[in-house]
Amino acid sequence: MSMPQNDTERPGWANATTTLNGMRVLVLGGTGGVGEGVVRALLDDGATVIATSRTRDRLDDLATRIAHPRLSGETLDALASGLDERAAQLAARHGGPFDGVVVSVASWGAQGRKPVLSLTDAEWDEQVAANLTAVFRLYRAFVPHLATAGALIQLNGMSADIPFPGAAGVALTAAAQKSLTRTLAAELGARGPRVYEVILGVIRTRARQEAGIDDAGWIPAAHVGRHVAELVAGTSPLSGDDLHCFADVTRGPQSGTRR
Repeated sequence: MSMPQNDTERPGWANATTTLNGMRVLVLGGTGGVGEGVVRALLDDGATVIATSRTRDRLDDLATRIAHPRLSGETLDALASGLDERAAQLAARHGGPFDGVVVSVASWGAQGRKPVLSLTDAEWDEQVAANLTAVFRLYRAFVPHLATAGALIQLNGMSADIPFPGAAGVALTAAAQKSLTRTLAAELGARGPRVYEVILGVIRTRARQEAGIDDAGWIPAAHVGRHVAELVAGTSPLSGDDLHCFADVTRGPQSGTRR
């Protein structure tokens, strides 16, 4: 199924002069629904993109859908031992330091929808590891391989800000990711790289469309990618703010401090 036209068109709020020619951007979780849209937009704006996934099969599927000479795929497990060494290896292989690192990783876990006090210790530990520890380890591993003028961008969900009954593990780790990211932004300050937390509303992904689940009011994943591209390039009017909210497809991204 091809992407609807409005998923690939440049939205009205986007900066038409943004270019990423000569820049290298690593998309951690680039085979996911949001990640794929980000990859497409970054390629459209001229970047060389390295997408990661835990499995080679997902990378091969992505390469089938997006056959592009500036796209490459790498397997990566955020919870595996030797992550720091793997990050250094990827940076060396792809001509680092990177100009941008996008973190688009999340796990719903295997427990399904359950009230918070019904979670077992194992389910709780799994959610914290997959969603919070993983993000912390990715930051620790890849920030040293980001250019000083580069950008670290974490894509998060609205569960970081609102109650999420039946999915407490997802919500609490999203809130903790937000705190972690903003704390890192404050600690790095003007020394760089720039750090951004982007809270997303409901995203219109290829997988949802192929499953017959669609709504024109949802945000196309490629539009998220447009915002990511502007943050990497420094052309976004929000480049000076560390917290962004992208919940309205017509308004585009907004400063999270003004919500």
